[in-house]
Amino acid sequence: MAHEEMSLFPGLSRRDFLKTCGALAGLIGLSGPMAVPKVANALEQLAKRPAIVWSCFQECLGCSVNLLQSRKPGPANLILQQISLNYHEAVMAPAGSQAEKSFRDTVDSKDFYYVVEGAVATKIPEAITIGGKTSMDICKDTYQKAKATIAIGTCATYGGIQAAAPNPTGAKGVGDYLRNEGGISDAVVINSPRCPGNADDTVAILLYAIVNKKLPELDSVGRPKFLFGQLVHDNCERRGHFDAGEFVEVFGDAGSDNGWCLYKVGCKGPIAYAPCPKTRWNGNNSWPVAAGGPCIGCSEPDFWDKQSPFYEKTPGIRLPGDITPTQIGVGLGALTAVGIGAHFIGQAATGRLFKGAPVEGKEDEMGPKEGGK
Repeated sequence: MAHEEMSLFPGLSRRDFLKTCGALAGLIGLSGPMAVPKVANALEQLAKRPAIVWSCFQECLGCSVNLLQSRKPGPANLILQQISLNYHEAVMAPAGSQAEKSFRDTVDSKDFYYVVEGAVATKIPEAITIGGKTSMDICKDTYQKAKATIAIGTCATYGGIQAAAPNPTGAKGVGDYLRNEGGISDAVVINSPRCPGNADDTVAILLYAIVNKKLPELDSVGRPKFLFGQLVHDNCERRGHFDAGEFVEVFGDAGSDNGWCLYKVGCKGPIAYAPCPKTRWNGNNSWPVAAGGPCIGCSEPDFWDKQSPFYEKTPGIRLPGDITPTQIGVGLGALTAVGIGAHFIGQAATGRLFKGAPVEGKEDEMGPKEGGK
């Protein structure tokens, strides 16, 4: 029996490598006959071990743990085996002056990607110092020499829990700091929020930049649109229950047992933009809503202040039961969709409105304010 052809990646056959390329192509929005070859070429470029400098500022290391301990042998592990993580305070072997030399040599080369985990301290700079330099000094200097800068996790993107009131350290996201206190008004930082940051997001952003030879288009708060362009609610496995007016009223009730919608017990899915239902967690196996807990909107700016209390429903979301059949008839008769979402109309047209409906399937899963630097 002939030996199966192997890819450039240790322990991965060429056939399995191309399957992975197909899945990644869908994640970054590529289609057509050239999609897989483009991704394969990009991954093989990554096999040349692009240099990464990773700063840890005000954070809990949750983003590092998620990235470095991805358990499923998928894209995250595939890429991480090939990245040259030249500097990361928490996981690198060198220490002291040797660590500083590794940092300086890589930054001075200007041939590296900069990943930041944690918020920048602007009011009490000494709250975070590394090698005698503050997070502000390190962030500004390193940003200006990097090929691209990715803020991973909500602390690095929008300040996170450190920025919650009263925010004594003046914690800010990387982009906010650079464009204001840092004096770089046109600074472009790719924000990859969530708490903690998800490994697949970071991998997808790096892959997108290499395949397309440019940075991804960002939304008004710096998130890549190809990843964060849809509400959590749009892809939630409990969406069918929302449309059918089936809600968990209190934790532990019959609705909880039946997997009904969690909006009334605080789910922020209708206002949070993130790919959680698609990329998931723990080896892509689960995410908070699937485990029975509501989304708390951790991908949104200032979520600690704006989204709490986390277990109270968000105001301003129109529920199916809030619209009467008469109102629907008048609206449709006038050929207007004012006050009625297109998906809601579809529920009425298919006879599922106010009736029990199966949870919508996952068959269609998976498939920068800012520009590129």
